[in-house]
Amino acid sequence: MKNYLLLLSIPLFISCNSKTKTDEKTTDEKKDTVTTVVVDPPAPGDTAATNNPPTSGKIDIESFGGIKLEMSYKETVATLGQPGKKGDAVEWGADGLVHQDWTYPAEGLVLNVSFEKDKLLSTGQIFSITATAPNGYKTRAGMGISSTYAEVKQAYKKDIDPEATDKTQITVGSIYGGIIFSFKNDKAEKIFLGAQAE
Repeated sequence: MKNYLLLLSIPLFISCNSKTKTDEKTTDEKKDTVTTVVVDPPAPGDTAATNNPPTSGKIDIESFGGIKLEMSYKETVATLGQPGKKGDAVEWGADGLVHQDWTYPAEGLVLNVSFEKDKLLSTGQIFSITATAPNGYKTRAGMGISSTYAEVKQAYKKDIDPEATDKTQITVGSIYGGIIFSFKNDKAEKIFLGAQAE
């Protein structure tokens, strides 16, 4: 009788032990599960979205408030309206495009718009952005006019070009494409986004 009970208890023990191993494996699999969230890019003019720090490892050297480099003529006018003043349209030999400065005095903005000759409406886009007071826009890292030298340096510490940076200027990225902060009395008085050199 004892042998009979012993034989019955062995399969029961094995069954319980295998269930414990299965539960442990399931728990480990749950630990390794990663949830991916897809986020749509901010719409033009959405300053709340564009003022948040970037979520990827790559810095954003194109967005500034609700505008960005290469924004089309139509999007630019829809966001800012027509400029208060347009400069002379000049053809640049470096890229073969016509360039024109658009000034928005109330926003403290000067946009350099590039386009193919006689095709402003269809090919026009923002080539560079220059901001001064009273501009209140921010970069994706939260920097703007009146940000201090130390704040800008901390926000972009991994992406500063040391060869194009000194006590009065911080270059993020490079002069061939980046953000250049110019300082007076330790505060940013001018912010330039784009390429200063070809």
